[in-house]
Amino acid sequence: YTQVIPGCFFRLGVRNEARGIIHNVHTPLFDIDENAIEIGMGTMAWLGARTLVR
Repeated sequence: YTQVIPGCFFRLGVRNEARGIIHNVHTPLFDIDENAIEIGMGTMAWLGARTLVR
């Protein structure tokens, strides 16, 4: 699809060893550090706003 429309991909880490959130996705013990969601959404909003300015 990016051959037609420019796009990007980024990976957001959601582990937090200090809080015991250490298991990988697709495992029964997987959990997510919810603070990562705020960081990820902030990054996506910033990228979107920056793209619109161009």
